[in-house]
Amino acid sequence: MSYPFHSGGTRLPEASRGDRDTQVGSKRHFTGGAVIGGDHGVRLGLESHLEKNAALLLLASSSTLDLTGQVSFVWYDEHGEYHTHYIDLVATQIDGDVVGYAVRPMGRVSTEYIAKLARIKEQAIHQCFLDDFVLFTEQDVCPVELFNAELIHAVRRPDCFADPVMQDVVGSSVGVTTIGDLVDQSSLDGMGFRAAVRLIKSGHLKMVRHERIKRSTEVFRARVI
Repeated sequence: MSYPFHSGGTRLPEASRGDRDTQVGSKRHFTGGAVIGGDHGVRLGLESHLEKNAALLLLASSSTLDLTGQVSFVWYDEHGEYHTHYIDLVATQIDGDVVGYAVRPMGRVSTEYIAKLARIKEQAIHQCFLDDFVLFTEQDVCPVELFNAELIHAVRRPDCFADPVMQDVVGSSVGVTTIGDLVDQSSLDGMGFRAAVRLIKSGHLKMVRHERIKRSTEVFRARVI
């Protein structure tokens, strides 16, 4: 994603904030990247499809304030030897906690790997580098939440015209309604739907049920706009 200046120019995303460059290509596994954050954004390198899914889910969470990949942490093993571990994803939460995520499929999770993560976690928390360090596997990927996360990421860019209109519509809504009803009231069709999704991400709209976001999804205003 690029972000246009009002003068007509274009500003490219900022470079990755990670401490290690991710692979550009591989014959053995997925590699790629994403642009996250507001305005022109910042690059986030990804070295597996699971890592991509984890990043999208974390970005879609209302508790996530910021996300960084490949953050280095120096730890020591049982023999006192020092090593550098690159934490796949580090999320700074709204409440101020910093949580690291080791992303790995269950087929590659061994007893030795768990023991290593436990040692890193203990040292990272003791040094106040992290507040928590958890393992993220394919078992943590809910298809419904991933669908919504992908949608939220796709429509994340603000719309200076549609957003204020939808905010007015939602601000005057009472009780439970559907996204489709809100969109119809806005008369903005797809623009209105995307604006409604952004209000779900911001927490101003809450979904009644755990389901894929669509026009028939029931929502209610949860925060004053």
